[in-house]
Amino acid sequence: MTNQHETLLKRYLQLPDRLEAALAGLDEQQFDLALDEDWSIRAYVHHTVEGEYLWQVLLRAMVGLDGIELPFQWYFLQEQKAWATKWGYDRRPVGPALDLLRANTRSLVEFLRCVPEAWDCSGRVRWPGAEAETRLTVREVVLIHLRHLDGHTADIQAIREKHGC
Repeated sequence: MTNQHETLLKRYLQLPDRLEAALAGLDEQQFDLALDEDWSIRAYVHHTVEGEYLWQVLLRAMVGLDGIELPFQWYFLQEQKAWATKWGYDRRPVGPALDLLRANTRSLVEFLRCVPEAWDCSGRVRWPGAEAETRLTVREVVLIHLRHLDGHTADIQAIREKHGC
């Protein structure tokens, strides 16, 4: 494994800490604050954690069957807001989701450290509305998770600023 990979894994291990820092000081009722009709803080937490969770399965598929067409079309059959409703993002407690994120990030980091050839693997996905498939490497998926968390911690911060918490 290269130093570049190890640096990326150290950043990845910080995902739970960064999400928890974005939530620091909030009480249970404040998790339900939102901007206008958009998702609540609680919903952003569940979306972020479950997105990482789902992609972990796909990362392992990529390592097991390099070049695989990622079996993710089922998720694209409806909008993310529909999944949020069906999966109860608006009423589930945040604590277990944060525990899952911490466990999953540690698990993936150790997986990638113990299977260094994983970094050479990739998978293919056809995004909704795209004509061509996109090839994603393991490294690119790890980077997607980092950016995904950045985006949603910014959403959480905007909600906090609007509501003064």
